[in-house]
Amino acid sequence: MTIRTAVTRASRFGLLLAVLTFLLGTAPVRAASSIEIDARALVGGRYEVGGWLAVAVTLVNDGTPTAGDVTAETPAGTVRRHVEMPAGARKVVMLYVQPEAFQRTLSVRYEEPNGTVSAEVPVRVLEQSSGQRAIVGDGGGTLRPQLIGAGEITGPEPLLLAPSDLPERPEALRGLDAIVWAGDSASLTEAQRRTLERWVDEGGQLVVIGGPDWQARTAAFTDLLPVEALSAVDGVPQAALAAWAGSEEAATQEATVSTGTLRADARALITADDGTLLASMRPVGAGRVVLVGTDLASDAHRGWEGSPRLWGRMLPSGAIIDVWMGGGFPIREEIDTSYSGALETLPSLAVPPAELLLVVIVGYILLIGPISYLVLRRVDRRELAWVTAPLLVLVFSGCSYGIGRTLKGSDVIVNQITVIRSASAGTAASVETLAGIYSPDRATYDVSVEADALMGRLLSMNRSGFGTAPSPVRVEQGDPARLRDLAIGVFGFEGVRAIGVVEHDAGISVSWTSRGGRPVGTVTNLGETTLADVAWISAAGGEMIGDIEPGESVEFEVPSTNFNGSSASDQVYGFGGFNSGSDEQRRIQLRRQVIDALVGYGGLVSDGGKVGGSDARGPYLVGWRDGDGPLPVLVDGQESQRYATEVEVIAARPPLGVGAVTLGPHMMEIAVVEMEGDASSGGPGVVHLGTGSVTYSVALPLEASGLAADEVEILVGPDPHSLSSGGGGFGGFWPNGYTVEVRDPSSGSWLLLGDLGTRNRFEVDDPAAALSLSGRIEVRVTGEADPSFGQASIFISARVSGVIDQ
Repeated sequence: MTIRTAVTRASRFGLLLAVLTFLLGTAPVRAASSIEIDARALVGGRYEVGGWLAVAVTLVNDGTPTAGDVTAETPAGTVRRHVEMPAGARKVVMLYVQPEAFQRTLSVRYEEPNGTVSAEVPVRVLEQSSGQRAIVGDGGGTLRPQLIGAGEITGPEPLLLAPSDLPERPEALRGLDAIVWAGDSASLTEAQRRTLERWVDEGGQLVVIGGPDWQARTAAFTDLLPVEALSAVDGVPQAALAAWAGSEEAATQEATVSTGTLRADARALITADDGTLLASMRPVGAGRVVLVGTDLASDAHRGWEGSPRLWGRMLPSGAIIDVWMGGGFPIREEIDTSYSGALETLPSLAVPPAELLLVVIVGYILLIGPISYLVLRRVDRRELAWVTAPLLVLVFSGCSYGIGRTLKGSDVIVNQITVIRSASAGTAASVETLAGIYSPDRATYDVSVEADALMGRLLSMNRSGFGTAPSPVRVEQGDPARLRDLAIGVFGFEGVRAIGVVEHDAGISVSWTSRGGRPVGTVTNLGETTLADVAWISAAGGEMIGDIEPGESVEFEVPSTNFNGSSASDQVYGFGGFNSGSDEQRRIQLRRQVIDALVGYGGLVSDGGKVGGSDARGPYLVGWRDGDGPLPVLVDGQESQRYATEVEVIAARPPLGVGAVTLGPHMMEIAVVEMEGDASSGGPGVVHLGTGSVTYSVALPLEASGLAADEVEILVGPDPHSLSSGGGGFGGFWPNGYTVEVRDPSSGSWLLLGDLGTRNRFEVDDPAAALSLSGRIEVRVTGEADPSFGQASIFISARVSGVIDQ
């Protein structure tokens, strides 16, 4: 009996198993994805902290047609781009993401109905304390050794890139200080060429190498080069190049040189003995383009002794002064906070009147307190207070909400600011649209831009000084671009940004002359509408110029030294003026906040923007007008009130010009080239020195090439801040035993200037014994440290006066 039961149970189990197997066998099987994916990060996989990384994603479909999304996760949300994949298709699509700081890998997926495939991409953040350089087209490995020996001893090695490593958007190039081009530029797409144009205009340094292969190398940069009508000249003597580099022998005695006619706004750097232009420079916006006619990407120059000094002058880095004095590498949170403050200048976001708040509070206290008590006592039902109190709270809350609804309104409101950065040497502009969205209700919104723009949230510090924790959003890249799932609370406010490059002719231009040794600018309105509140702004201050009608030109003078350190917005609009009670006051407050975002809150003591290198915080000319701009942000499916403002921004660095000039310590390009003994880095450009020595290179800006110096003064301080206002003449900060020497560029010998124990400013009797032909000064500080004192903090700069005769 027991055996029969066991057999019966086994039979039933077998029957059930057979049925399940049949059912599962007849169920449809989901096929695996036939897509193959490969991903490669451009720009060597490097990105700026808080900046954009460009990822080229290659998709291959050997199966049936499908469609899906290329996706990556970021700290701010999900970024995706929709891609259709017909059978047999092979596509390369671009995805732009903002990795978190110090991220080392990025996962990219392609999600489609049949499954998901993924790829891991190695990434790395760019160096911040020193300028990062890149070389394009160094196939023979001849340029990299030259640039490695040219930078500050703690600087990063140059990135080796191919033309295909360049993105088609300038945002992914931010963080690169300089690009040396020795590749085939004819292979660049129009979008890549325009990207390089915008990158230079925003502060990049582009050095194009010529020589026999000049046509391929310069093909994409014809409109940017400092010369026109290019041609090749054979047998050009190279002695002048060697002298400029401080070398006794040239790498080659003669060479084929690409040269041409110097443009009006360009400057010759090196001229051969026969008059052939060997190297030239042209400022473009906030950056510069240098053409070297000699082919430095050759075996002869690989181990040439003059290469380190030549590249040290050709690619000066302003990172040291930038980091210490507020230019370059701007703090993103500071900028976004200023932009958020500008977007919040709306009547609906204003704090209710104090009188109304007082009435409401007093009314609430009286209602829930004595009035309620007296009423209940009169009807002799005081025990009902347990019921009436919550009811009164609900009634009062409803009334308060109704008052707020009446004051704030019931419409979605969009306050938009469009920042258009253009240049006179190009036909494109970088556009950043910032939109503040006010919601009367708790809701989730989708916003879009009818263009292939990069979108994201505007991350800023809240009013308590702490960063907000935003809810995740989904960003769909493409044309149109969309940001989905933007959650906003009741009477809440959120900011978004959209970034893109558009075809645009500059609406404003500036030309420069000199009057009494001071730069005088002439600003012209090139557009068809009036530009309001045109102003010159920089990290050192600002100057209001006023409204300019279409076609009108107005002169202005660059402000003198800003001794009180007030901000550009204070100097343009005056101190105070933070009340936002009227439309005009709100308009001024908005413009003040945008100026603070562009050039910073506090002015430096120095007199204007630093010459040379990447300078992302001015100086600029700005002009205002009403309008949506080329990249308006729209709230999908919503009728909204819109307020829209445009600001045209153009780089406005005063040139040095011809004649007598004085270059202050903030204008010098400074690098630490050697440390010996008890010496260690104390931050960009600062060395902690005990018993040992440190050698500095102090270089004039390239714009001062050809300066005949009549005064050279070496300045020493514990850090760049101590020299920003002239450096003083103090002694005693350092103990005895720290001596200062300057190197004679012609003989190579060192000339003793004095002891830091007595003074920190040293005038050189013979300027020619300190300043090389390339405009470079080498200074050495040697210490015999007192054991009881420890290491001393050292920073070097200079003040040079002379005449530029070109």
